[in-house]
Amino acid sequence: AVVSTQSTGGRREVEMPDGTTKLFTWVPKYDPRYPAFNQAPKCKQYFIDFQKCIWRKGEGYKPCDWFRHHYEHVCPAGWVDTWNDQLDRGVFPSKQLLKWQLKHPKAEAE
Repeated sequence: AVVSTQSTGGRREVEMPDGTTKLFTWVPKYDPRYPAFNQAPKCKQYFIDFQKCIWRKGEGYKPCDWFRHHYEHVCPAGWVDTWNDQLDRGVFPSKQLLKWQLKHPKAEAE
């Protein structure tokens, strides 16, 4: 059983129950929605799906990490930084995310 994990790009340092740590390489599984080599649409969709998940379930909801791990692995860091900045300023260019946020209530802060 895994005690704790720390992710850096596609590598994950996992602390094992005996106190030792092991380094694993992590890659996203095949997603049939994106069979082509161009990863840009896949990247942005994972980012949007993560934002939807934490909007609806809250920051601490562990299953949202699935989307985060995927966009961290697929997206260039510069894109993610830009998108996070745009989200902070309220100008993220996604009608899909905006419509979704208007339709669904935000999770209660813990």
